[in-house]
Amino acid sequence: MKISIKYTGSIINLPAGVADFLASANENELKVILALSAYSSYFSDFDKAMPTISEKLGLNATEVTNALCFWAKNGIIELDGVEISCEASSAYAEIDNSVPTYTGAQITSLINANPSFKMLADCAQNVLGKDFTPTDYNSLLHIKSFYKFSDEYILMLLAYCVENNTSNWAYIRKTVKILYDEGVDTYEKLESHFSARRNKRSLEYKVRKLFGIGGREFTSREKGIFESWVNGKLSYDLIKMAYEISVDNGKGANWNYTNKILENWLASGVKTVEDAEKSLQSHKNKMSMSSFDTDDFFEAALKRSSERIKERSKK
Repeated sequence: MKISIKYTGSIINLPAGVADFLASANENELKVILALSAYSSYFSDFDKAMPTISEKLGLNATEVTNALCFWAKNGIIELDGVEISCEASSAYAEIDNSVPTYTGAQITSLINANPSFKMLADCAQNVLGKDFTPTDYNSLLHIKSFYKFSDEYILMLLAYCVENNTSNWAYIRKTVKILYDEGVDTYEKLESHFSARRNKRSLEYKVRKLFGIGGREFTSREKGIFESWVNGKLSYDLIKMAYEISVDNGKGANWNYTNKILENWLASGVKTVEDAEKSLQSHKNKMSMSSFDTDDFFEAALKRSSERIKERSKK
């Protein structure tokens, strides 16, 4: 394959060193370095040009500053007059997957350089109901900088943890990693995930009460059956209906028997209580017809037998 670049207008000049960071630079950083190369008028007074370049790139001022600091740190550009902001922003952007250990002074500098993070931290303190210590800030920084989740995502996550009576950062970080590994990486996905979790907890509570389990752990068999009900998206009302049939048939609170009923229903396309009621009525009708046919058979047989007896007596 042969490739030719078509130069039809102005040309962008980039230092060859930029190519060394194509794999490590994120989307924002690449946008900013291209914009700088395309619009040299930004160089002389970048602070004044900030609103324009932010609008062109679809980035806020903090994101642009972070990108500038990335290139400054790697020796591609030089900055004049933003050393403090760059120090804080660069640290904010490049924390690895371990909890940082910034001092109170460093955190203050970082917050001053990142108004959006300050707003996130303020909201997080309200959600968790406490004033943050440096340890709290470091944990929040860890989640924000490494996983790149939106502020709305993080706040929903914290609210969910509070809802479950825990605001322990070790638990929160563990939850974040699990969600990240499972691909739950957007606000919409997280909302759907938590909704499913709440529904599962509600169903488990009702099933425990129905079978008289109480607070003990499910056995392996019970857990497997319950998970199959969850995965099959069975409603509690349908499970309860199968349970009542089990009890009415003298099987009691029998997990296997109840599950067998549900499996048979699913196999025949029954997914709702209404479907189950129609299925049961159809079964009763068939049983009734079967009973009627049997009675007719015996009645005819008796009639034929009686006639044969009469014929013999005449002889």
